[in-house]
Amino acid sequence: MLDRIDPYGLLELTPAEMTQFLGELDVLVANVQNVGEGQVLDAIRGLAERCLVDSDVRLRFVGD
Repeated sequence: MLDRIDPYGLLELTPAEMTQFLGELDVLVANVQNVGEGQVLDAIRGLAERCLVDSDVRLRFVGD
């Protein structure tokens, strides 16, 4: 799932994809060594958890 994020494109994830996304995010967070990166990933986790429980919410990654 994380491999689908394109730094120059657009990726929109649905609530149905959040379980897999959150699992992959956990692996990424476990390997973070920078506090700032950890804070950003925690914020993304919060948005993903909101998306998981609300069928009207999508998580969108927008590149340059």
